[in-house]
Amino acid sequence: MDRIRVPAVVLFGALLAACEHSPNPPIPEPPQQVETRSRFTLRTPLSFPAGSSDLLFQNEQLVAAAKLSRDMPYCKLVPETGARGAIPPGTFTVGSVNYDEREIGTTSGMTRVTRIALTADASRQGYTLSCGWPAGAPARGFLTTEQIFDAIGGQFSMNLLR
Repeated sequence: MDRIRVPAVVLFGALLAACEHSPNPPIPEPPQQVETRSRFTLRTPLSFPAGSSDLLFQNEQLVAAAKLSRDMPYCKLVPETGARGAIPPGTFTVGSVNYDEREIGTTSGMTRVTRIALTADASRQGYTLSCGWPAGAPARGFLTTEQIFDAIGGQFSMNLLR
């Protein structure tokens, strides 16, 4: 009788183990490769549309807010001084990078925001590039450098220190 009970217990244990669900995958860490002194180079000139204080990038294209896909990350470029105008091609240096679970104080609702301060020489103004997930997107981690590039790569190249 003990011979029958041991294999049955082992079989029952194996069945229970097979039924266990694996935990959700861990949230990826912020893109630590984007760090102070990395460089972003604007390859083509950009202009702010009339009445707009930011430029939106998704899938290597400039997009209007109404055209943002809810399933893809995007980046928003905002001038530091609020002054809009044409942005000539050139190189910007990363002055700082910070991370925020939810963009506070704006109406965008962007989540898991990586905020990158881009500075140029003294004759050009700086910009803030905020990259994350659209409001209403499924919960995901901070963007990887590849996801940031997938958003801005049509206009910018990235020269990271690592």
